[in-house]
Amino acid sequence: MFKPLAALIAATTFAMPAVARVEASTPLLLKTLNDYGITVRYNHSDCSNGFQGRYSTARVMDLCYSGSPRAEDHDTVRHETAHVLQHCAAIRRGANGIQPLAADTTTRLNWVRKVLPSRKISVIQENYPAHHHQVELEAFAMAHHYTANDLISYIKLWCIKP
Repeated sequence: MFKPLAALIAATTFAMPAVARVEASTPLLLKTLNDYGITVRYNHSDCSNGFQGRYSTARVMDLCYSGSPRAEDHDTVRHETAHVLQHCAAIRRGANGIQPLAADTTTRLNWVRKVLPSRKISVIQENYPAHHHQVELEAFAMAHHYTANDLISYIKLWCIKP
């Protein structure tokens, strides 16, 4: 189904309870990422560092998994794709790095509070350094709220093909 299971990781180095879901469009999301110049690596040697998924501004997404794809693994693909979108938006805005997609802080935080349970927000804030809170809260909320197909549409809107 997935490229040796392409898309599996739970987005952080710690267990984050989530309402994850399996989506038939996850392989298409991974293909779209590839079409837009994102290298997706599966079980790269860096995976031994304890994380389940990550995205770097070098346009590389690492997915670390074992066994068959589970809902949490699909959720990780969506979460890491949110970071891709945050990077693409920063580039479009003439900035560097990964920044929140939603530029208005108040609007973004109100949306995050509507999408994520308060306990999950607390766990994210407890496990990430303060300077990562805004991008991580938004990424977790996007992974929870948007489908793989939604994210494909956003990639086409925000990202530029190489």
